[in-house]
Amino acid sequence: MRLPEGCVVRDLATHMDDRGDLTEIFRLEWGTGIEPVQWNFVRSEANVLRGVHVHVVHSDYLVCMEGSMVLALVDIRPESPTHDLSTTVVLKGERLQAALVPPGVAHGFHFPDRSSLCYSVSHYWNLVDEIGCRWDDPALGLDWRVVDPKLSPRDTNAGTAAEMTRLFLEERQRLSMAHD
Repeated sequence: MRLPEGCVVRDLATHMDDRGDLTEIFRLEWGTGIEPVQWNFVRSEANVLRGVHVHVVHSDYLVCMEGSMVLALVDIRPESPTHDLSTTVVLKGERLQAALVPPGVAHGFHFPDRSSLCYSVSHYWNLVDEIGCRWDDPALGLDWRVVDPKLSPRDTNAGTAAEMTRLFLEERQRLSMAHD
């Protein structure tokens, strides 16, 4: 499976004995490219879709703990060798994996069944760093295979993928100029 540049999906090792099991979901020494400042735990009902969003600054590190999650990825970085690559990856709680999503890769999550997600971020949440678009915009090139998902009001009213990309590039340019 081909992923956008900077995205990583890693199998996690589970250690079992007669009491249960233990899985390390994050170690800084793995070279994940993220040093988390915050961890979040999310439960989603069946057929919930969250996103599509892109971040200018922060990276996400995701682990589906229970159920399953379809992780949709779209590389909107014009300089990236995987620019315009759209793909989906299924993460399942029964096969623990971690996924890293860097800035500039738009992403959304669909939970076909009741699921739990644990994720961390490299920077604290900031509205300016949370740019979204309609999950079903054809310009994303995503085949969700979803009909009538449960959405938040923000995701229901989100704009186009073209608007999301424009806002992402403008904010990235503004931040670049502020650091020069």
